[in-house]
Amino acid sequence: MTPTRISVVVPTLDTRALTTACVESIFASPLPAGAELQVVVVDDGSQDGTAEAFLARPEVCIVKNEAPTGFSRAVNSGVAASTGDLLVVLNSDATVEPGSLGQIVKAFETDRSLGIVGAALRYPDGSPQWSGGREPDLLWLFAQASGFPALLGHLPAWRRLKPLHPDSPVDVDWVSGAAMAVRASVWRDLGPFDSTYGFYGQDLDLCLRARDRGWRIRILPGFQALHHQGATISARKGEATTGSADLGLLWSDLVLWAEKRKGPVFARNAGRAIRAGSLLRVAARTLALPFVAISRRSGWRRETDALSSARSALSVRS
Repeated sequence: MTPTRISVVVPTLDTRALTTACVESIFASPLPAGAELQVVVVDDGSQDGTAEAFLARPEVCIVKNEAPTGFSRAVNSGVAASTGDLLVVLNSDATVEPGSLGQIVKAFETDRSLGIVGAALRYPDGSPQWSGGREPDLLWLFAQASGFPALLGHLPAWRRLKPLHPDSPVDVDWVSGAAMAVRASVWRDLGPFDSTYGFYGQDLDLCLRARDRGWRIRILPGFQALHHQGATISARKGEATTGSADLGLLWSDLVLWAEKRKGPVFARNAGRAIRAGSLLRVAARTLALPFVAISRRSGWRRETDALSSARSALSVRS
């Protein structure tokens, strides 16, 4: 039997320390007997010496872009340099837990209908992070923009009813590109990542197209990654950034996805759903301001202003 070769592609932009930790975690994750590992680090125009940090590591393949090309193009160039039967895309601000790569190999070898798997993502403090789910509809888009699901997530009873992570592998419509594994034949057939997305949406797009072709998409609990969510977007923080996400990019990418997926009418309705949800979110935060501790009010106002900016930017685009 031909040994399975797994290629891990790590795109990075000015995250040298995180990238180093990411790569070390990859090499610390054992593989099944006979399996082979390739690590490809794509330095997408970094100015912090990321590529140079691996010059003494011949086991790491370096793809260096002189200027930033964006997440999708960086991943695509890394995959182009890969040779694996299985491809793992791993954000530079993520680290895989020991045993994860072995679980990936086992899952794909066991189920030939499996096309893409996603990790059970966790924050550095160990708390679960959103890792995938069903295909977005208008209600989902409204809820996401309103921030209401995040509030519910802080309630222990709600998380017991709606856990972010399954106890066993579960089929979903899409998984997060922060840590995802793709059968190389699926990538050759349906890839590469669509580089027209600003920063988000390419994982959703690829997963849904794979599902349409009959491939199974699954969250694999044995594939675990700690994700410093937002570290890879921090270098490009702007007025529409709040928390760990650039909502201006996120919402415009979701509208772009809606148009690609279901056409201009659905895209217009998607924009309306996001604007309505975000308006409710801004109004709720404005009303809540007097009840926020004085020490937190300046930060609260900045986040509310960021939400307003993201909503305004979406209105202009759509």
